[in-house]
Amino acid sequence: MDGLVLVGTIIGSAAFGAVAGKLLEAYVLIPIVDKYERNKWLRQTKIEAFTKLIEEMLSLGLKSGVHNDRWRFLSLATETILLLDDGELISKIHKFINDLYKINKDLSSMVTSNLPDDFTIKLPSGEIGTKKHLERGVALDIMEKEAIEIAKKLGDNLKNT
Repeated sequence: MDGLVLVGTIIGSAAFGAVAGKLLEAYVLIPIVDKYERNKWLRQTKIEAFTKLIEEMLSLGLKSGVHNDRWRFLSLATETILLLDDGELISKIHKFINDLYKINKDLSSMVTSNLPDDFTIKLPSGEIGTKKHLERGVALDIMEKEAIEIAKKLGDNLKNT
């Protein structure tokens, strides 16, 4: 009979251990693994979305031909915007896209407003630059700097993931 009690005790202990193991797994381990996997997925998704947007911004919209189509560029930026919690950075992305659209629609006269309309300059390549060329060149240079600043902020956002 003592052997039967011993076997019963062993079986009871094993059953308790199995139940305790399952409870530990369900309430402790699975949430930790789920959180790790979610963070890993979020980081990878951000890398892909941010990379796509940064490539487009640094090419000033020329990579995919969205430089003069604000709505297509905003559509391309949507995934990144949805992944961001930083309202200021989202505003900078919108501003960048809107400003780039204005520049490409020849609405920019940021630096050259005091130049005469018939202004020309000989460029190092030997070509003649006009007021419009200068306006667009200066504006696009500024846009490139803004794209780099936004890229740095997206990188910082990614580091915090």
